[in-house]
Amino acid sequence: MDGLAARKLLWCSGSPFSLRVPFTAPKASAFKQFVILDHDGIVSALSAIDGGQIDEILTKRASEGGGEFGAEVKVGPARGGGKRAKSRKVEEEMLMARTRHSAAAKLIETLHEHESVGVVDGPLDAEVGEQIAAGMVLQFRAELRLHPLHQADQMLRSLIKVAPKIGEKKSAGELRPVLETWGVLIGTDQTDSRVLVEPLTMNPQEPRLVMPVPRADFEVNVDDVLGEVTMLAQVERVLTSGEEYPAIRMLRGAPNTPLEREAIEEAMPDLLKGLEEMGVPISSGDVFIEGPALILRAICAYR
Repeated sequence: MDGLAARKLLWCSGSPFSLRVPFTAPKASAFKQFVILDHDGIVSALSAIDGGQIDEILTKRASEGGGEFGAEVKVGPARGGGKRAKSRKVEEEMLMARTRHSAAAKLIETLHEHESVGVVDGPLDAEVGEQIAAGMVLQFRAELRLHPLHQADQMLRSLIKVAPKIGEKKSAGELRPVLETWGVLIGTDQTDSRVLVEPLTMNPQEPRLVMPVPRADFEVNVDDVLGEVTMLAQVERVLTSGEEYPAIRMLRGAPNTPLEREAIEEAMPDLLKGLEEMGVPISSGDVFIEGPALILRAICAYR
């Protein structure tokens, strides 16, 4: 019997000589706080694997919400005012969140049961990358960071907002045309835009991992998503060494035209130089993603 087992036995026996066990590790991890969740994609995947599983989740939601069976619960406008209407709205939001999260948890379980997910135990490095093909679903631990394009956008907007307050109104005016160019590039002001997120399993990360996430798929504020998570994602494209892929295509979800590409290439040197002077670490390789790299579609991310 080892020392730890002996101390546990003494503690359980109530012996006056018992020693406190300082920590008991959990046997499993049941807690999941979802920070990214593609609900439509999850429902579609579950339906393709076994339609009965998603039907069960949706039926339960309909019975709890008093609505009709289907992908959505038919809920009429809340009647009454004040606290009652607010309470009804909170209940509806909680019910929708529970349905989304139940479907995500069920998909994770189902993928593992069918051995349909590639689990990366440790860094997703070049050796692992050589075994990955487009279409695979991967699960891995990573630290999520904003792509440099979004870091630049945040810094530009902050500078324009703060500059007039510190007597730099002229500088703010000079930065506005730059911000307009970035707005065209990454679509920050568009409601259906995407946010480029980079999962890091090692530093430096190679192959590079780039993941465009629709803003609607964030369960929390974008800033609260950043940090260490367990990631479930599908590989959309594998870029080999020498290949490149325009970031604007990932952000818009559509090909960029030759005219757009020409305009970006023409404006890029001055933009990059200006951003580097402001301390933003960005390069042409961030605008045109260079291989080796994996373009991922986020299914869900949780802590």
